[in-house]
Amino acid sequence: MAKAKRKKALVVCNGELLQGPRLRALAEDADIIACADGGANRAKKYGIIPDMIVGDLDSIEKKAKNYFRKVKMICNTNDDQTDLEKVLDVLLAKGVNEVTVVGATGRRIDHTVTNFSILKKYHRKCTLRYLDRHCEISLVDRATKFYGRKGELISLAPLGKVEGISTRGLKYRLRNEALEVGVREGQSNVIVSNPVEISVKRGTLLLFRIHNSQRARLSRRYQSVRGQAGPGSRASGGTSSR
Repeated sequence: MAKAKRKKALVVCNGELLQGPRLRALAEDADIIACADGGANRAKKYGIIPDMIVGDLDSIEKKAKNYFRKVKMICNTNDDQTDLEKVLDVLLAKGVNEVTVVGATGRRIDHTVTNFSILKKYHRKCTLRYLDRHCEISLVDRATKFYGRKGELISLAPLGKVEGISTRGLKYRLRNEALEVGVREGQSNVIVSNPVEISVKRGTLLLFRIHNSQRARLSRRYQSVRGQAGPGSRASGGTSSR
């Protein structure tokens, strides 16, 4: 049976964006571009023309609203949903099955944490990832496999308690181990071979893939050890899961 055709969307939120050239490349590759309310202000700045603007429309600036006056605007005032959730619901209804979100992270840490929750809520409904200037963020709650650059930094952050984590292709390997908020984290591991394989028996991990431009700077930083060292680690691996 043939695989379903991928229908890609780019969602622009009102947080920290990628550099202009990369953002425009993502826009060119997308079948649909949508702004989550104030994300329209960011899109205007970088010359990105969306197919729709969705949300309660209380954050879009007057200049942006006028600039995008020919763009479809969907006003949804449901206070039980964030603007990002409203956009994702519209895209799913249109048959989108692959979504890249930019601007989901930034100075408002509360917004960032909320968006991690939304990532968990929606990642089973479509292939969903967040991108910012520093990293790509996705979720792992089952077996996954991917290819990366040797030397690329990888961090695994547990959402609560995550058990039965096993990895291959990383410098500091995990063998049926656990990570837990407030107990043991999984910061700054390194890809040493491909493919990278990560499996989880119970719970959900945030997977951070650090962009190459950040690699040299971050690798020089001293990574503190938190949590008890586990099998195959170096005092819990130099960092808490390595």
